[in-house]
Amino acid sequence: ARIRSSWDKGIELILKTQWVQDGVKTVWAQQYDHETLQPVKARAYELPALSAGESADITMLLMRIKNPSPEVVGAVEAAAAWFDRTKITGKKVVTVPVQDRKIKKDRVVVDDPEAAPMWPRYSELSDNRPFFATREGKKVYDLREVPAERRVGYSWYGTWGNKVLKKYPEWLRRRTEGK
Repeated sequence: ARIRSSWDKGIELILKTQWVQDGVKTVWAQQYDHETLQPVKARAYELPALSAGESADITMLLMRIKNPSPEVVGAVEAAAAWFDRTKITGKKVVTVPVQDRKIKKDRVVVDDPEAAPMWPRYSELSDNRPFFATREGKKVYDLREVPAERRVGYSWYGTWGNKVLKKYPEWLRRRTEGK
């Protein structure tokens, strides 16, 4: 009973922290203030933002609930819609060698029409605009503005949402067939 109660409280917290933009549920931040439940920064370069990586994991967890409440169903539907709406297509991140500096590699975004969709690690809370940060916490909007050490040493883009978008139709079908 204690485990079930803890689980239920955890799901309740997940549902409370799903970010709402202009009245529409989206996904989740990377970390929250424990009292206000508002997105907050952690390390200097981890600014308050929507976070695709953590949100994909949360959404996958919610889709594993056998008999989800209407609130959980709504959270999953909103998250899947956000991943679909914000995916970046036709681009990928590649690591390239660099000869003229201490760090001998770099990461750059290149065009690739065959690339799997990707998402930025961080998106603005207000409008989903991708952003990045320097080690000192300065927000920038182009990966090239991030010093090389941070470009290479952090996953600024990822394919996290693909697992959600792949699983979502099956989850939706099971929900529909179950009714």
